[in-house]
Amino acid sequence: MIQKIEEQDGHMFLHFGDPPEDVGKIEFVNCVAYQQNQILFCKWRDNNFWVIPGGRVDPGETATETAHRELLEETGATLKNMEVLCYIHCFMYNLEYWGMAYLGEVEALGSPTDLNEVSEAKLFSEFPENLPNPGPFGNQSKALYQAAMRQLSGAND
Repeated sequence: MIQKIEEQDGHMFLHFGDPPEDVGKIEFVNCVAYQQNQILFCKWRDNNFWVIPGGRVDPGETATETAHRELLEETGATLKNMEVLCYIHCFMYNLEYWGMAYLGEVEALGSPTDLNEVSEAKLFSEFPENLPNPGPFGNQSKALYQAAMRQLSGAND
């Protein structure tokens, strides 16, 4: 299944299932962490909106390593049972790039370590609405949240 997501500065396609044949170098990851029926979000300090944790892949780092690092920095959480949720093909800010989203179960909760970027992390049982400002990746966060909830409930994509 492929889902198109419109954002304020472009669009992206979420590819569920097998990796697309044309998948390029993975440049960023998102990490959808769950505990029971709740999803972990972090609040960006400067913009005051909730997002799914994630960030850029550092040189020499695998996408999986990035997911663990970004989740720890932005939420203080560690994961178990992590798997690929989807591949993300972005067309944002006049650039084209690829990313991945992982889904994993929270093993331990902590506090964010990168307080320059985020102000807090919190589990939500429903998607946190960020009105009036959904942020540059608000629709992506919502789509990843919904996809994770579908997968966790056992629904087929």
